[in-house]
Amino acid sequence: MAIKNQSIPNSTRFTNAYNVIDNALRVQYNFKNNVTFSDLIRRCSSLNTVIRVYEDDLVDFARLRNAIIHNKSEQVIAEPHTEVVELMEKIARLVSTPPLAIDAIKSGDVAVIDCKATIRDLMLTTGKVGYSSIPIYNGNELIGVMRWRKLVEVLATYVIAQGQNIDDFINNTTLENFLHRFPCNMHFTLTTNTITIEETLTLFNHNRKLACIIITPDGSSHKRPLGIITGADVMDLMKILEDY
Repeated sequence: MAIKNQSIPNSTRFTNAYNVIDNALRVQYNFKNNVTFSDLIRRCSSLNTVIRVYEDDLVDFARLRNAIIHNKSEQVIAEPHTEVVELMEKIARLVSTPPLAIDAIKSGDVAVIDCKATIRDLMLTTGKVGYSSIPIYNGNELIGVMRWRKLVEVLATYVIAQGQNIDDFINNTTLENFLHRFPCNMHFTLTTNTITIEETLTLFNHNRKLACIIITPDGSSHKRPLGIITGADVMDLMKILEDY
């Protein structure tokens, strides 16, 4: 992909970015060459968050490409506006060299808690780290994710409403027992540290019930997490893509 350079004609920069997007999408999603660029964009809009955001612009740019280049001779017959070129180059960067999600989230150890710990331990950990979703491990195996919202729901509808001793419940209920008695219907997924911001946003877009994405070195449940992304992070990730 051409690096922004004022000495390079806008038409060249535009077509270079156009070709980068075209090639990257065909490789990533296995589309053949007989699919037109416009059809490629329409089909990829449901697969790629970046393409969905810029779908209409890219379809317009396909028409613009045909307007500035004479198809038979490949002769340039017009120069696109600089703002259009810069947007095309930005989309090309996002598609061909997308930023990784792991680089966008907070660094440092991810808070996890052992399944033998109690609800009280969980509450203390949540208060300390400020996270609403905490991965629960049995040794080195992930067995579930506890959400603050689920805990409050159980305390309200099961413990308090039924007149149980809340202190006894908090101090003596292990997380393993809690998950067994009150299965959490939250949806989470595991993924590798190579997941991009675009792929992360696409996962949330495709599954509205997805509460969090847990990143491990190889995407397996028997590795400690490198990072955790929740729905609350979506707006921040979108902002990173806008500024990329």
